[in-house]
Amino acid sequence: MQRYLLRARFGSEASWGVREGDRFLVPVDRKAYPSDTPESMLKLWAERDHAPLEWVEPPGTFLPPLPIHRIFCPAVNFRMHGKEAHMEVPSEPYFFLKFPSSAVPHGGAVVLPHQVTQADYEGEIGIIVGRKGKHWDRKEAEEAIFGYTIVDDVSLRDYQFREAPRYGKNWVMGKAFDDSFPIGPWILPRENAPDFNFTIETKVNGELRQSGSTEDMIYSPGELLSYLSEVNTLGPGDVVTTGTPSGVAAHNDRRYLRAGDVVEIEVSRIGTLRHHISVEEMPPAHQTRSAH
Repeated sequence: MQRYLLRARFGSEASWGVREGDRFLVPVDRKAYPSDTPESMLKLWAERDHAPLEWVEPPGTFLPPLPIHRIFCPAVNFRMHGKEAHMEVPSEPYFFLKFPSSAVPHGGAVVLPHQVTQADYEGEIGIIVGRKGKHWDRKEAEEAIFGYTIVDDVSLRDYQFREAPRYGKNWVMGKAFDDSFPIGPWILPRENAPDFNFTIETKVNGELRQSGSTEDMIYSPGELLSYLSEVNTLGPGDVVTTGTPSGVAAHNDRRYLRAGDVVEIEVSRIGTLRHHISVEEMPPAHQTRSAH
C-alpha cells in the first residue's frame, strides 16, 4: 500500500505522521521525532518498518508537510507555459525565491493584500531535498531528492509586471509575499515514484484551469537541483518547485482569484492540495500609504 509522510495536528499535538490508504499512523514515542526538524522526517521514513507506530484519527488540521528552510522556484519551466507567456525557452534554469513565511498548509487560506486585483494561481510539484550537498551532477542531485509534494505559486501580477521591462519583473513583491505558497498535504517519497511522471490539474471553484504533464518540463528535477547546487549548499528543509503548466489567468483572459474562491491542485499519485482565498481588511485610513 502506498505510504505518504505528513505533518499535522493529531488532536492538539503536532506530529509527523504516515498515511496508508485512509488510515493515519503516528510514532508512539513522538518525542523521538520532533515535528520542527526536517531531519526527523527523514529519520521516521528510514525507521518506518520497525519504529512503533499507532493508529490515530485523521488530523484535525494540516501543517506544511515539513519545516521549510528555503524555497527555490524556476520561472518558465514548462514549454506550453512559456508559449502562452510569449517567452523563449531559457538557456539555463532561472530561479526566484519565496520564504518560509510564505507557506500555507493544506486546507488553509491565502489572505491577499486588500489592494490587489490580479492574484493568480500556478499549480506545481514541490521537490523535497533529503540530503546535504553542493556541486552535484545530475545523478547525484536525483539521489538527493527525498520526495514530492504539491504547491501553488500564488502570484500578484499587479506587482510582478509593474516595472517590466524597465527593471524586469518584480519577483519579491509579485511572488514572495505573505501566504504566497500553499503546500501539502503530504509528501510522496521518491522511491515510490522513480520515473517522475505526473499530471497536474488546477481547478478554481471546480472549473478546470490548468492541465499539464511533467513530460512538458524543460529541465528535470535532477537538472534543477544540480544547477542550484553550483552555488548553494542544499539540504533538508529546502523545497525546489518544478514550474507550472499553461493555463494561468494572466495569459488566458481568465478571472483572477478573489475572496471566497477554492483552489484545488491535483497531482497524479500524490493527491490534492486545497486552499481558500480571502482578502485582508482594508486598514484605517491613517495606516495606509496615502495617509503618510
